[in-house]
Amino acid sequence: MEEELETRLRARVPLIWLHSQEEDRSLTRVVAVARKLDMAVFDWRAGGAGYAQVSPGKLRPPGDGQCTNIDRALRATAEYKQQATLFAFRDFDSLFSRMHQSPDCVTLIRILKDLRREFKRNSNAIVFLTSTPVIPRELTECVSLVEAAMPGQGERVGIIRAWLQTNVRDAVVDDEFLFRSANAAAGMSSNEIQTALALSVIKRKGISPELVEDLVERKVEVVRSTEVLEYVQVNETLDNVGGLAGIKKYLLRRTDAYGRAAEAYGLTPPKGILLIGPPGTGKSLLAKAAASILRFALIRFDVGRIHGSLVGQSEERLRQALALADVQAPCVLWIDELEKAFAGVGGASRDGGVSQRVFGGFLTWMQERTSRVFVFATANNISQLPPEFLRKGRFDEIFAVDLPTADERREILNVLLRRRGRESKKLITSKLIEQLDRFSGAEMEAVVDEALYEAFFDNQRALKKGDLEAAAAAAVPVADQMRDQIEQLRQWGRANARPAS
Repeated sequence: MEEELETRLRARVPLIWLHSQEEDRSLTRVVAVARKLDMAVFDWRAGGAGYAQVSPGKLRPPGDGQCTNIDRALRATAEYKQQATLFAFRDFDSLFSRMHQSPDCVTLIRILKDLRREFKRNSNAIVFLTSTPVIPRELTECVSLVEAAMPGQGERVGIIRAWLQTNVRDAVVDDEFLFRSANAAAGMSSNEIQTALALSVIKRKGISPELVEDLVERKVEVVRSTEVLEYVQVNETLDNVGGLAGIKKYLLRRTDAYGRAAEAYGLTPPKGILLIGPPGTGKSLLAKAAASILRFALIRFDVGRIHGSLVGQSEERLRQALALADVQAPCVLWIDELEKAFAGVGGASRDGGVSQRVFGGFLTWMQERTSRVFVFATANNISQLPPEFLRKGRFDEIFAVDLPTADERREILNVLLRRRGRESKKLITSKLIEQLDRFSGAEMEAVVDEALYEAFFDNQRALKKGDLEAAAAAAVPVADQMRDQIEQLRQWGRANARPAS
């Protein structure tokens, strides 16, 4: 951040939008850059007493300290000529949002445009410390964006060491412990790290080896606090998935693709896969199995919850969700029914282009990300899926998951019955396998459950092959109910995707 900020100030960029989740930490870094450029720094915040000098020395404040109003505070910066000065404004994004589309907002925009011209002559500049990276549309012409990154590895080590030495009596930790703790805190802000340390020390009654686990748990809580991301507990393995030998082999070969040996060999870390097929064919189950195989955490991304009612809210929610997924890496990011999240983005816009911007932001992230996030997306309806997802580079591979073959149906039944504590040898007949033709795995599970219900309410007797055959005869699979749509999807998969079986 410091380098970008310094470059813009040397280039006489007058208005800078500094996005950061930590005001105080960012202000400290702004002061450091300003000192290097021999600039004074004044801090202004809403509801305060005007300007406060935060750089060394004693200078007369802008507007003689009578600048509690945002308009007056901004105008005072143009009149301040005591020396080259950097004015840090907090809360500007919130104030601007409240004033949006009001006469006061028009006045504010005009003040900023005039300031841009004035600052080119007197070497002053304004840095807006904001919690959102979305610059209001009215200001994009005159404001430059700078992103304040989360603490890096070295800074995290320093934060942890300093906090422990300050808050834990006789704290002694070795470099390896600090390194592992800093690794666990990747993606966390300085405040979040210190909060997690405090909670761990209180919980463990001192410094404990479990500190690393506590830092990871804090990151899980951050994900849980969002509306669009959800940690999913993974208990499934490939043994729980019947059939689909092709995709199983593919996933197993990616197990070590994120290691040092793979990197040294020149392998590019896998980006992810897209599974297309009829509903109930095990796509969601495979997402959980994939996380187990790769030994990654599984995070479900509910793209449908991205959209908000406020201006810029949808884009900000997407950015935050993807940034959070990046810092949780390595992980599997599971997006179920991808087509529903982005259906219709290619048509006429009814929301001012919000859907297109969200879609574009997601595509850009998929194409350019460097984090170890393995995207596992599923789709049930190819006709609603934007064609941009099918372009090479978005996913490493697109798999077609078809209705199970006879051998796969037998394997799926074995898994289902074994999970319910039943011996499958005498229960699975050739007749049953034939009856279940065109059934998905989920529909076969429903047949098994129905047969068990019948046996339970018949004096809780043992399950018989006739119970399964009767339940299968009474069920009608979706592939028959929606024959045209399902056949069209299956034909597309055979012609355009890699078979999952």
